[in-house]
Amino acid sequence: MKPISVRVFRALLDYIRPGDTIVVTALDRLGRSLTSIVNTVSDLGTRGIYVRTLRESIDTSTSVGRMLAGLFASLAEYERELIAERARVARQAAAARGKLPGRPRKLPADKVAVALRMRAAGESAPTIAAALGASRATLYRALERNQRDPGTP
Repeated sequence: MKPISVRVFRALLDYIRPGDTIVVTALDRLGRSLTSIVNTVSDLGTRGIYVRTLRESIDTSTSVGRMLAGLFASLAEYERELIAERARVARQAAAARGKLPGRPRKLPADKVAVALRMRAAGESAPTIAAALGASRATLYRALERNQRDPGTP
């Protein structure tokens, strides 16, 4: 069976009315992650639209089907909390190793020092940026960051 496109699925969501039932082969056809699936099923439920899956035999028009949908919602919330906790631990571990989160700075501390010396010598921002291989916006951000917190690259 060929999957439908996002555009077609959105058109379906615009077309269906309260009391209608969407039949899907499996629950995972309603989204890319458990969270998006649960949100879709929940949104449809608030609109009075039911979902029926063929593989899992979930039917949200029944109390058991709604219970299973609620169970999936609980699991999705648990999954979000686990992901957030893992991300927090990873950020703390990176900070303990002295690594900054995110992409490396375009202008590291040594280039910022060169920029400051060039600026003090009267060079223009476009000239400094070109010499360091950065954009003017990057140069201005680095200079402002250094002015707020000297020693920060």
